[in-house]
Amino acid sequence: MNRPPTEFKRIAAADLRAFGTTCLRAAGMSAAHATQLADLLTNSDLRGVRSHGTRALYGYCCTIRDKKANPDPNIRILRESDTHVFVDGDGSLGYAPTMLATERAMAKAKEKGLAVGAACHIGHYGSAGHYVRRAMAENCVGFSVQAAYPQYYPSNDGKRAAHYGNPPLCFGLPGQEGPPVVLDVATCILADYQRGEQIEAIEELIPAAFFKSMGYTAIATLLGGAFVGQGGDRAREIAAQWPAARMGSLILVLDLDLFAPASQVRHGVDELVHLAGEQMIPLRGYDEVTLPGTPEHRNEEAYARDGVPIGAEDVERLAECGRDFGVAPPWLD
Repeated sequence: MNRPPTEFKRIAAADLRAFGTTCLRAAGMSAAHATQLADLLTNSDLRGVRSHGTRALYGYCCTIRDKKANPDPNIRILRESDTHVFVDGDGSLGYAPTMLATERAMAKAKEKGLAVGAACHIGHYGSAGHYVRRAMAENCVGFSVQAAYPQYYPSNDGKRAAHYGNPPLCFGLPGQEGPPVVLDVATCILADYQRGEQIEAIEELIPAAFFKSMGYTAIATLLGGAFVGQGGDRAREIAAQWPAARMGSLILVLDLDLFAPASQVRHGVDELVHLAGEQMIPLRGYDEVTLPGTPEHRNEEAYARDGVPIGAEDVERLAECGRDFGVAPPWLD
């Protein structure tokens, strides 16, 4: 999914942001939330994370229009201390509540060394990397996760040995001169679309990998769901009213200077990235070794300069969104 498309149209990031904002406004989202969401989706496109970029715009617009998520939420802080903040998203998509929790946690981490933010009663919050990268931009280390309670399970006909959910999570540390190290993933060893007997045969070859992914899924589910209040009566009420809002989110922020000088930590990130590329052997089918975060860093620089390569199928999906919500894509002018 997140490999560069073979057939594509280059679209300026500014055009993607403007189009996304206008479509979300037409769907009923507030101006501030529409601008924020369109910006974050475009940022994913800039990094080459197509799965969480503007290809999701149409789905979000329909979710807001069809009132599956609250288009006009009363986002409020439930509890707060010097080192934590707890946000109620009131049935909204997860972006605005989790970013609010992130911003508040960052300020607290600057004062106390570390802080944690959480949001409950929210919908999808996209890439976990959005919130970790925001923390990194303020000289912090970040970790984020989102999940539901109870977690989604397959039907009886679709049971599998090693899959019971795939919550997103992200860890990130900024570099000094080079790219950051950002592990922005989901907990399963395989993607959601990788299913079937041939794939399941792999489980017998490397069971330890699947055992690990099951454990990651369990921890992520509990931290992003039960730990942040998704098992309560209010969560069930919100999910009944806003069916797309049955999740929670968590963001942990640590000041980069907490233990060692920030410049020393950043230099360590640079050294690790350099040594990995110099001393490791590429996997079969690949030309070089890169740590997570390097490909996205390269894409961001190139796509900001040359335009984002939007796959042909996704260009048509954006056009369909525009037709449905009465917004003309600016790249057709």
